Amino acid sequence: MARPSLQDVLNGLQAEGHLAPDAEARARTAIEVYRRTDVATPWFVKALAGFGAWVAAAFLLSFFGCVGLWDEELMLAFLGLIIGGGATVLRRSTRGAFMEQLALALCLAGVAMVQTGIAMMMESEIAFAVIQLVLGAVLLFLFPDAILRFLMALGMAGAAVYLLWKGLGELGMQLGLLGCAVLVHWLLLEQARLRRGRWGELVGPVAFALACGVMGALLTLNFAGAFIQELRMHGISTPDAVLTLGMAALTLYTAWRVMRELGLEASGVAGAAVFVALGVTALMTLHTPAVITAVGMMVLGFHRRSAVLLGLAVAFLLAAGGWYYYDLGLTLLAKALALTGSGLVFLGLRLFLLRRFPVAATEVR
Repeated sequence: MARPSLQDVLNGLQAEGHLAPDAEARARTAIEVYRRTDVATPWFVKALAGFGAWVAAAFLLSFFGCVGLWDEELMLAFLGLIIGGGATVLRRSTRGAFMEQLALALCLAGVAMVQTGIAMMMESEIAFAVIQLVLGAVLLFLFPDAILRFLMALGMAGAAVYLLWKGLGELGMQLGLLGCAVLVHWLLLEQARLRRGRWGELVGPVAFALACGVMGALLTLNFAGAFIQELRMHGISTPDAVLTLGMAALTLYTAWRVMRELGLEASGVAGAAVFVALGVTALMTLHTPAVITAVGMMVLGFHRRSAVLLGLAVAFLLAAGGWYYYDLGLTLLAKALALTGSGLVFLGLRLFLLRRFPVAATEVR
């Protein structure tokens, strides 16, 4: 998981013919300019400036509340549009920790005011979700801030899943979660190509937002499923095994793509061993789709050398595995034997792969 140095990356790109001979000097000049402009300010100064910006935004909103604006739904939505639009212009035209955080706080406040005002006027939860989709899509492209793009993508995913649940019930919710997972895998597998495009800055925030949303939703459904039975009573009801098999198919495809990019023979013994292990994992956890989902996220984290995604996937896997162990309708002795047996199986698979393909295993690490 060690990241290559800048020199290693430049040497590799030049050896493959992707960079000109003078590219190294220009790259180092650009990095030096970035360090002097964006990294020169100490972190605690940025933190204090950001805190001051959020306090200023809170005072502004409290003023609107004191004059009774929160009781006027139309004016609340209209003012929210003005504040959100002004914050977007402010963020695109200024720099600095204070101004960036002030624009972020005002924009989020504007979005909340628009959603609240329209939802209160129409008295509809569906209207709230639709407004979230529209405003999120607009700000995703216009507001150049990774934090807001992360939050907007997360809100859009939640709104889309909610609308699918309202229309199709549990089937719609599972289709929404599966669609978000598919989009995460596609964004990270095609990351190198997409980042070279016009909207390359959206790839990271959107991918991490969807990954956190999918994992958080599955954990919530696991731990709170017994207390929110209305999710299953509304619309078309489907078993958890459907979502598990869908996530398993997605993970198998990702593993195949990763092996192909690493130059490994997916149709050989190594590929068969990996696919069998993933298939067995999915079949063993049919009623806990969070487990195979976490395995797929770990594959993406290892492949893209993303320590953040890998850490989230590991934590998610531990939580999902703990729930799977708790949810097993077995005695404590049977649970212990099942966990010991599965651990031995995967340790044996690792030992087999290291002995059968020592060079390939070294390259993957």
